[in-house]
Amino acid sequence: MSLEIAYLLESTALSGGVKVALLQAEALARRGHRVTVVSPEGRPDWFALSRARFEHSAFRDSTELARSGVRVATFWTTIAPALEGASGPVFHLCQGYEGDFSFYAASRAAIEQAYRAPTRKLVVSETLRRRLAEKGFGPATNVGQAFERSGFFPGAERPPTQPPVVLLVGPYEADVKGIAIAMAGLALWRKGGGSFRLRRISPFPAREEEKSSGLVDEYHHCLAPERMPYAYRASDVFVGPSRREEGFGLPALEALACGVPSLLSDTPAHREFAGDAACYFADGDPNALADAIPRLLSDEARERARRAGPAAAEGFDTAKVAERLERAFLEADSSR
Repeated sequence: MSLEIAYLLESTALSGGVKVALLQAEALARRGHRVTVVSPEGRPDWFALSRARFEHSAFRDSTELARSGVRVATFWTTIAPALEGASGPVFHLCQGYEGDFSFYAASRAAIEQAYRAPTRKLVVSETLRRRLAEKGFGPATNVGQAFERSGFFPGAERPPTQPPVVLLVGPYEADVKGIAIAMAGLALWRKGGGSFRLRRISPFPAREEEKSSGLVDEYHHCLAPERMPYAYRASDVFVGPSRREEGFGLPALEALACGVPSLLSDTPAHREFAGDAACYFADGDPNALADAIPRLLSDEARERARRAGPAAAEGFDTAKVAERLERAFLEADSSR
């Protein structure tokens, strides 16, 4: 049975969360469904939509949203537009509970109200499913994380760079990403005699705090997604400092798939998908990061990462996520 599905995107700017929604839309379209991504922002020039449609429109004016049988809200602000005038089931794809982020503290009451709206919730991890249940937002279906492994694999074996290159991915502005904590830990490591080059990648231009830190050797603003695997493979250590509130942490999964020794904050989300393939430091603790990072520079750590990282990433597949989404959509549609 073919469905007419609409994904509502508040923004089409380069980000992991938008990428996941677009991957889902493409995969569902490959399964024969009519899928349209609707956004008040323009078509994303960084992601090639080949099977799914794109409509640049305000949600209230969208012709594709009006004809859709299944609607998928992808951010708390898109829940109300998804419900307005809906004739079929409305789903809410949650990749992280925004009410936990200090960045949205002023909107917490509105976020909680949106999460209590009558939508069917979808999440990308078991950790997030439990979090929503604990907060009283009802049941959610864990569809897993969409991830295309085709470009993410270990490169040819090479000697370690001297000094080693440390890769840190994510916006400094979003405290949930933990970038400031990682930079504080790296500063402590350098103060204690550690030598490294820091490669930063962010969807935003460098902040003054980063420019004046003296830590950053390379800064890549909005690096094209197809270049990301090369950035991982050209690095000696990946640091993933995302805080407990982060829903998943896609860069950490990408680094594991590329076989890069990875030091991650010790959070339930990281433990769920990285397991023993990564090393960990206490969440939010720069001193713990500084103490732990030298352990990732040994030949043994490099060999282990090349073996265990890709194995951990094998469990993630966009096609399987699309199957789970299709099942949830069809069950909801048949129960009307």
